[in-house]
Amino acid sequence: MALFRKKTKEQLEKEKKEKEKAELEKAYKENPLIQQRSLDPINGKERYLAVVESMASSLEKHYFWIVRFLKEKPWHGLGFEYVEKVRDLFDASVTSSFHGHVGTKLSALQQQAQQYMGLIGQMVKTIFPIVRELRIMDERMEYYDKSLKGDESAEVALKSIWVEMVERGMENPNSVYALATKVGFVTLPDLFFQVNPKNGMKGVDAAIKSLRKEGTNRKVADILAKKLYAYYNWKDKTYKEMGHTRKFKLNYLRQHYNATKMYMNWVRPYLKTIRQLQMKGSSTDIDLVNAFETSKTSLEVLAYNTSGLKKYYPCVMVKIKHVTKPELIYTQQGQKQPMHVGRTEVIIEPYAVTKAQIEAYKGEQDAEDVELIASIDATMEAIKEDLQKYLKEAGEKFEEEEKKEEKFKEESPFVSLIKGFGEIFSLFRIKREGIFNFAEAREAKAFEKEKKKVSAKAAEQAWTLYDVFKKANGMAAPV
Repeated sequence: MALFRKKTKEQLEKEKKEKEKAELEKAYKENPLIQQRSLDPINGKERYLAVVESMASSLEKHYFWIVRFLKEKPWHGLGFEYVEKVRDLFDASVTSSFHGHVGTKLSALQQQAQQYMGLIGQMVKTIFPIVRELRIMDERMEYYDKSLKGDESAEVALKSIWVEMVERGMENPNSVYALATKVGFVTLPDLFFQVNPKNGMKGVDAAIKSLRKEGTNRKVADILAKKLYAYYNWKDKTYKEMGHTRKFKLNYLRQHYNATKMYMNWVRPYLKTIRQLQMKGSSTDIDLVNAFETSKTSLEVLAYNTSGLKKYYPCVMVKIKHVTKPELIYTQQGQKQPMHVGRTEVIIEPYAVTKAQIEAYKGEQDAEDVELIASIDATMEAIKEDLQKYLKEAGEKFEEEEKKEEKFKEESPFVSLIKGFGEIFSLFRIKREGIFNFAEAREAKAFEKEKKKVSAKAAEQAWTLYDVFKKANGMAAPV
């Protein structure tokens, strides 16, 4: 009977997360794109290397020719569905004109980004006290709500606040505490905190009449009626005022939050561009000499197809390394721009990879940008829970809620019914260790066959690109 024991929802969720984590780790470890430093990317075939060294040839010519050839349909190209740039790095010697040209752009972008960051800092600085005021207001509103429901402790707390804050305690000679020091009014504080009419101001007269019948001093009863009436009047007015103020604060908080989000969206492109324009400045790079007019560019282009394939995709990685002598030239419009001429190395590598491996490789390249953007949002982490709580109350919707609503709208009762039957029948699926799974073995064999086929296709496409590129540039092509 233990075989039919139903797993809890938490156990199933935990197993699902562990399985996804294991698959990601496996995809990362076995990813040939990340482990691409070996000399045999696929089936023992070496990568293809083409070198063009000419002071009259620019990098742009080779780059755009390769991209067009990868995209164009046969017979004009290889016809890849997806052609993406995954790496774009450059550096220049500090005395070069190219370094100065980039530095001018970088300075202007940094100044603009600094202004936006200053505005974001001011908005965040304003959000903190608003959230703090709402916290204090909620604490006070809790006293009011419980008091209106008949909680005596909350009523005593509110009366204490009124005596201490409104009447100023012993500083005011006519306050409840100060009058208790005079002859005949010793019982006034006890009566003030004890008498709690249910109807507020409307019930004060009835409560006072009841006290008089019980033999309470007339002067004490009159003063008590005056204090109770003033207290309940203050209680009703402040409760309504606090409700209006709270609504205003919520809308004000939402306005500041949306303005902060807007500035963050504006500053992100600037920060990303600044990161891209910042040169590495390695003093040990043999290709760069500070006294020379030199620069270095590294590009990576990833091309792959997915249609008609189940798991493995044919992929061609093209790496371009360009060491140049940059020269500032004048265009026909009279503008100055750098011209890159020098030595170009083109490395072509074929791969057979899965979609997860492609995404993992692209994600590794974007890690620095993601970290940079996340550092902006980290300023809100200190008040994240309270901020989301108040923003939801003000009408703001977050991604998780929107996804849940969409899923609820899209899922019909029939789909839910089928899912329910699926869960019931899943209880009777028994998977025992040691029993050979023919379906999984058949699927693994099919994937292995597909991988070999895809590998051969990728190798053929890499060779075609290498062969045509050499012929297009007037170089001797291998037979």
